[in-house]
Amino acid sequence: MKDTLKDLWNGELEPWSEKWQKEDEVRKLTGLLERHKGELENELGPKGKETLKKYEDCYTEIENLGYENAFVKGFTLGVKLVAQALIK
Repeated sequence: MKDTLKDLWNGELEPWSEKWQKEDEVRKLTGLLERHKGELENELGPKGKETLKKYEDCYTEIENLGYENAFVKGFTLGVKLVAQALIK
């Protein structure tokens, strides 16, 4: 357990680097998002582009907070499972 936590802390363990089952689907959707974003930007004036950028920045912040929360909740659940396994 200690070695795994040390590896995680030191960046030697990257659980997010494993291939995700839906990776191809996500890549396809990401391509569509980029294409639609490009089309939208071509139709917007300077003020609209500025508003779109602010929207994207806010969305990215929310998304990052969600990822952080998911990591914390998952890690907490993992620790609870290990603690219960050690107690019994």
